[in-house]
Amino acid sequence: MVFRWRNDPFIVAHGSWHRAIEWEDHAKWFAETVRGTSRQMFIVLHGDEPVGQIRFDRKQSDCVISVYLMSPFTGRGWGTQAIRVGCEKIFQMWDVDRLIACVRRDNPIGRAAFLKAAFRENSASLCPPEHYTLVLARVAEALRPGAPGA
Repeated sequence: MVFRWRNDPFIVAHGSWHRAIEWEDHAKWFAETVRGTSRQMFIVLHGDEPVGQIRFDRKQSDCVISVYLMSPFTGRGWGTQAIRVGCEKIFQMWDVDRLIACVRRDNPIGRAAFLKAAFRENSASLCPPEHYTLVLARVAEALRPGAPGA
């Protein structure tokens, strides 16, 4: 399902790489995702129906977030909700200071979803050229794994 989604023309058109991927590359990436400790992927559900995915790649004290919903499920606020819930979950799971979203400059809808989810634009070039850098900093010490009240 994730492989099919990743190569869907809607996702390819809005993704950072603008290209489909081969099965072998996906299979290797997926195995690393499932077995590894530096990437966490969640399937976004609407009721019982899978509608997209959200992924976090840990880079020391930072974490890069990537999210997409399949075309029929966009424009309803579900992406923003997925971002909010996913960020809350990853801050509970991992001791990271901030989450970084790299959103293509020609994707105003994706940018708006991250801004609605409390991300802020950052002038540092943490992302590839032609991308916005949007950052969400950890706001409360209590969200750190193992902290009292966490």
